[in-house]
Amino acid sequence: MQAFGGISIINAIPSWFGGTMAVNLRVHSAIKTCKEPCRYTSKLVETIVQYFVRKYSLPLFEVEISSEIPPMSGLKSSSAVAVSIIRAITEKYGIYEKSIPRLAAELSIQAGASITGALDDAAAAYYGGAVLTDNLNMKILRVFDPKLDLSVVLAIKGYREKRIDANIMRRYSHVFYEIFDKAFEGNILEAIKLNGIAVARILGYDEEPIREAIGRGALAAGISGNGPSMFALCRKGDEQYFIDLFKRYVDTIKVVDIVGVGGT
Repeated sequence: MQAFGGISIINAIPSWFGGTMAVNLRVHSAIKTCKEPCRYTSKLVETIVQYFVRKYSLPLFEVEISSEIPPMSGLKSSSAVAVSIIRAITEKYGIYEKSIPRLAAELSIQAGASITGALDDAAAAYYGGAVLTDNLNMKILRVFDPKLDLSVVLAIKGYREKRIDANIMRRYSHVFYEIFDKAFEGNILEAIKLNGIAVARILGYDEEPIREAIGRGALAAGISGNGPSMFALCRKGDEQYFIDLFKRYVDTIKVVDIVGVGGT
């Protein structure tokens, strides 16, 4: 079963209110039987498997994961993996879970894979489209199709070196409340742009490529998640301007589409 990666509309750590937009980077998971000891690629995978084994008295199993999303890149890989695995398990064993995104978020916290649970990332991974959430209270506030016929140019870096201090980020909660209000009112591109610059500044990333991308005509640009990957949203046909720009900073660049609700 599949799930989507994403880019940030608003980082949820400072204010607990988050937003993510799904992009066409996919994760697929499949269930495999195994004999003890079963092997798991991460604490997150093991936590999800053990949850279902214990709650539903299932036989032990392993998970085979195929992902297009580099880990620890800020492109929502952990949430996409969690959602994909849960979808695969519930499909194979005929299990009903009331909210797969919420379960993915709760198990991500339990596994230590996320500070807030990243409900926004998990909901975008599951539904596609754009999602706004209250991560503190585990509520999905809006799921909608952004209707943006734009390209997303990703400047991909994996395995961030910077340690994220949630307390430092939460000093700026008032800024992110305002950004969230813009997103909730429908000013998605403005919210993405403000969030991307704010996160870069707070976490000490180089702001120059982001500002230069906007100067070149990007409708929005920024750091995704907690970094280190950057992105630019641009009109179809303008991708090369931003590919050339980002080549000065990273080796891996990918152009992807925004995914609408339902994976369209």
